[in-house]
Amino acid sequence: MTFPHLLVRHLARNWLAYLLLALAAGMLLADLSGPTGVHLPSHLADSGLAAVLAPGLLVCALLCVVGVRLDATRRDLDQTRDELARAQALGRIANWTYRNSGFEWAPQARAVFGIGAPLPGTLEQLLKQVAPDDRGQLERAWRAAMAGTGFRVEVAIPGDDGVRHVLLEGRCGVPSDAASGVPDSAPGGCMSGVVQDVTGVRRLEGELRQAMRYQRALLDNFPFMVWVKDRNLRYLAANKPLARAGGRASPEEVQGLLDHDMWPGARSDAYRADDLAVLDSRKPRGGESVIDAGAHRKVFDVWKAPVFDDDSELLGIVGFARDISERKRVEAALERSRLQIAALGELQARFVAGEPADTLFAAMLQVIEALSGCADGFIADVVSDARARPHVNVLARRDIDWLNERADLIDTALGADGSDCESGAPVAADANGTHGRGLVCIAVMNRRRLVGLVGLASGEGRIDDDRMEAVRTAVSTLGLMLEAMRREHARVHAETELTRHRARMTGLVEEQLSDSISARRQAEQANRAKSRFLASMSHELRTPIHAILGFARLALRDRPPLSDTTRHRFQVIRQNGDRLLALVDDLLDLSRLEGAAVHLNIAPCNIDTLAREALADMAPMALERDVRMSVSGEVAEPVINADGNRLAEVLRKLLDNGIRLSPQSGEVVIALSAQRHDGVDGVLLQVSDDGPGIPEADLEKIFDQFTQAERLRGHAGGTGLGLAVCREVIKLHHGWIRASNRPQGGASIGLWLPYRR
Repeated sequence: MTFPHLLVRHLARNWLAYLLLALAAGMLLADLSGPTGVHLPSHLADSGLAAVLAPGLLVCALLCVVGVRLDATRRDLDQTRDELARAQALGRIANWTYRNSGFEWAPQARAVFGIGAPLPGTLEQLLKQVAPDDRGQLERAWRAAMAGTGFRVEVAIPGDDGVRHVLLEGRCGVPSDAASGVPDSAPGGCMSGVVQDVTGVRRLEGELRQAMRYQRALLDNFPFMVWVKDRNLRYLAANKPLARAGGRASPEEVQGLLDHDMWPGARSDAYRADDLAVLDSRKPRGGESVIDAGAHRKVFDVWKAPVFDDDSELLGIVGFARDISERKRVEAALERSRLQIAALGELQARFVAGEPADTLFAAMLQVIEALSGCADGFIADVVSDARARPHVNVLARRDIDWLNERADLIDTALGADGSDCESGAPVAADANGTHGRGLVCIAVMNRRRLVGLVGLASGEGRIDDDRMEAVRTAVSTLGLMLEAMRREHARVHAETELTRHRARMTGLVEEQLSDSISARRQAEQANRAKSRFLASMSHELRTPIHAILGFARLALRDRPPLSDTTRHRFQVIRQNGDRLLALVDDLLDLSRLEGAAVHLNIAPCNIDTLAREALADMAPMALERDVRMSVSGEVAEPVINADGNRLAEVLRKLLDNGIRLSPQSGEVVIALSAQRHDGVDGVLLQVSDDGPGIPEADLEKIFDQFTQAERLRGHAGGTGLGLAVCREVIKLHHGWIRASNRPQGGASIGLWLPYRR
């Protein structure tokens, strides 16, 4: 509150005192302002104002001082009340009073109860808001409080936002009618207290209990022992593994015990000395602890560390112990295996170097005997005869002839051939007895085939599991050596057979080569004869064909005009003669192309010009059949090195096919585009029509000689030589020609030519 507000508040409360003070001062000043030259003390004495105004002025001054003091006290009281209200709001606490059978609640109570409705006015209303399970204890506590004792009870109050936990505390006071002077415990008596919302506290307590359960579960499920001790080295906490190791049923039984209560004397003294060393050094400490318990020897990895408070004062010690006996055993076994593998590796190196097999297998037997702890044994190779019967061939042994000594076990072991037995597994064993000395037979397998046997003398008819693992490793190496030996024998045998077959095949090849040379010469002669025949036949055929065509043209030009029937007949003669002449030309061209008798006249030519000239040459045929023709697309470099006449012939043949196969009012288009093929730049020409298309099975075959696609049936077609000639011409230009179907219908013949041959 600012100073002007405080001043106005002070004047409003003490206005009467200041008014009286102002009146007294005014009267005094008015009296003093009388005749001049009068002596002031005598004047006051004569007028009698001093006796009247002095007490008034004194009382007014005293009232002013008291008012100022009361204002200061009120300010302190208001500040204290505000701080108390804030503290109650933070602590979710409110005051209450019960008198005349009704409650009077502080404003903060509404936030404590968390209700929007009016606060309970009577005890019955309060009981209705409390959960049914808590009403009985509230009634009992209330009755006890009315009897003159205080009460403190926690109840649950369900609401829209969940269940609230409320702590009610009160004590009975003086009765409402204090004139009697006797306390009254009747319902009309007075009781006051506080109410507090402890929902958050209970939630935190629940979370704390859950966290402690998690912590306990974590400690108890550690695979090693964990503990905490105080400065006096008494156990404050431990997990289940430590309790079980100390012979206690639960970790709670360990709390408060010393090491002497948990462990035997010598061990407890050692543990205590180690703990004291950690406390003295104030540093963590770790190491291994060995415990000899009869035939069992355990090794623990122990770690301990001091615990400090915020002021770096020692609180105690924490530690864990992990059983590493199995790890130590494995490490020792690995070390033995390392040495054994080194010995096996040395044997492999000697085997690769070509050392004699007898020496190597004798050394291998010594290694296996050392690994198994046996003093005698044998190594044998197992081979199958022509009837797939296994036979044993001893590769290394000592003094005892085990094949005869324990033939029964050997026969049993041979039964592993063709089974799912793993290599290195015992397949037959017997101890010392009436049948002879004890022996363990171990199989050497390769893809379900028994390729070898290892026999080890054992009076008990078994080998320890720890040693058996090392034996399996050695048997695996032996299997590799046997396999390599067999492959070497097979290689030598194969080389011998190969040499024999090579000599035989050389004779056959020389004989077939002589026949092939003779056949090639005959084929060349036949090809030359075919070429001469075709050239001769084409010449002989062309002469009468030209005569027939000449007479047909003359007849069509002669006068007087021929009748329609006669003219039609001569036109048929001319058309078929033209077709026959084209067929003869195709046969002659194809023969020359296949016989490499055609030489291209390579020169720069404009592919766009060639396409348009071909369209002009075929325009009469297209006009006759009412088919449109056009050229689409363009290339940046239309000039290529090619034989222009041959390419023009190819385009005319493709256009002829497209015109004949397109329907009336159809369209044949030559599309030009640049395309790169196998890293070579070139130009692609696509001749497309609106015909019936080409069956997928005929897309490759239509370029073969005397082959027509299914779509040519019902159309005027040739003998299937046109596309074959086109393919040969394009191949001479180092290009390619392919057929495909268009999505909208019709066929498309694409030919690609490189810019430079």
